[in-house]
Amino acid sequence: MPMTCHIGRGLSVVAEDERGIELEGLTRLSPGRSIVLFGITPAPARGRRAYVAWWQVMRAGRGGLIYRGYCEWLAD
Repeated sequence: MPMTCHIGRGLSVVAEDERGIELEGLTRLSPGRSIVLFGITPAPARGRRAYVAWWQVMRAGRGGLIYRGYCEWLAD
């Protein structure tokens, strides 16, 4: 079962296009895994499936480590 993630709760959007989405935040995601992102247009309540292509530590922040990575969209 894919992990569910919510934009605005530990993750924010850096960039988004038709192929995928770049995210940053306190949430640690595992490359090679599928996730379901909620809060993404056009279907914020339904969620959108994505594949974590890469994910890495960017820096240490007040609330802990800040991660950044890229997820590729999966077909619904």
